[in-house]
Amino acid sequence: MRAFGLNFFFLHINNFLMHKKRILILLFCLITVVCFSRGHINIDSIFFNPTYFQLRLDSLYLGQFRQALKGHEQENKQMLATALPGLRSLTESDITRQVSEMNSVIHVGYNTKVREFIDVLLFKKPEASCLLLTLANHYVPLFQSIFDKYSVPGELAYLPSVISAFNPGASSIYGSSGIWNIMYISGKLYKLEINSMVDERRNYEKSTDAAARQFKDFFAIYQDWTLALTAYIVGSAVVNKAIRRANGKKDFWSLYPFLPPETRDYLPAYVAMTYFVSYHDQLNLKPLQADLPFSTDTVCIRKELHLRQVSKILDIPITILRELNPQYKHDILPAGPKICILKLPVSYGDKFRLHKDSIFLYKDSVIIASRQSTITFPMSTYIQNEPRMASGRSQVYHSVRLGETLGAIAAKYHVTVADIKSWNHMKSNSLRVGQQLLLFSAQKAGSHTTPQKK
Repeated sequence: MRAFGLNFFFLHINNFLMHKKRILILLFCLITVVCFSRGHINIDSIFFNPTYFQLRLDSLYLGQFRQALKGHEQENKQMLATALPGLRSLTESDITRQVSEMNSVIHVGYNTKVREFIDVLLFKKPEASCLLLTLANHYVPLFQSIFDKYSVPGELAYLPSVISAFNPGASSIYGSSGIWNIMYISGKLYKLEINSMVDERRNYEKSTDAAARQFKDFFAIYQDWTLALTAYIVGSAVVNKAIRRANGKKDFWSLYPFLPPETRDYLPAYVAMTYFVSYHDQLNLKPLQADLPFSTDTVCIRKELHLRQVSKILDIPITILRELNPQYKHDILPAGPKICILKLPVSYGDKFRLHKDSIFLYKDSVIIASRQSTITFPMSTYIQNEPRMASGRSQVYHSVRLGETLGAIAAKYHVTVADIKSWNHMKSNSLRVGQQLLLFSAQKAGSHTTPQKK
């Protein structure tokens, strides 16, 4: 009887918990629906699509380059006002005809999906599109000169307009990085330097050279530039699988349903961008006027150098130095046996050579202090997250043990979790056994080790 009573009790407890779980699930679903309805969550932004592309253009125009456009507001407004009548008179048949007349090696054609991206460029965000054109006019000739070496069509040089908006700090959750969205494995395969200090996927010239070789290799496989471009974006294994699932068909729209939703719309967006580039003059849409540090000089660096040293002595905003040298992940040129290239605004090359000794002598400790800041791209928008200064503290390395947490480690060394994350450029609280953490501790507590040289 007693056993029956206990079973009855536990049965009721179990039913209560199951009932509570259902209530929580229903509550979560209700909150999600409300958030969607009020615009707090936008499912469109999960994948690349016209809505997300529009948000990216907004970020470009209102965020990254807002300051650079400030001195040219009137002339840019006048240009857009002049173009407005032509945009209003543009009809669907005009756009259909113009797309069909484009002399492109990419055969995607025109449909409602392509039209959605054209709408964003022409009608929803023409000012941001013209800013994109400003960047394209500067970078594309450089890219095309590299593409010519590998017999890659020059029009493919416009791909960064849609995959990264020419932002060298662009990245994805899948591990791609740079203006060409190059994956880590691809970067290594094409001999780009990628380590804790340098990421050449962010270097304009070297990443473009790697992208050109990748395009050439994909064309050698498919003998078709549309498939080569598709393979560049989604991977050749995915393209091959899509061809099999499409019963051997190789045209883009037959493959489209079998391509990953998060990347398949890059090609329609690319077609829209090439349309915009081809016909913007006829619509009186011109590149925006902006104060951007495009003309550069280069200096060979044979000794470790921090961008702050250059910034302070030559009085150059460090944001400009970062824009021109995006491959140096922590503002440090780790020169030594290998020569590093430093790009400067064109008028500062001679000044650097004149004040070279003063630059290298300025605050040697700035190299160590740099480990205390986290730099977040893109382009001109940088966030400096400065933890407590390391002066008067000992630099130690802690080797993470099984079961340790950031909170426990912080307490052991009398620092904060925020300090540890900032010193080690961590975005989350997750740790792995054996991970080496750099710490600046007032007290050497616990076991710590010096990281082994690789």
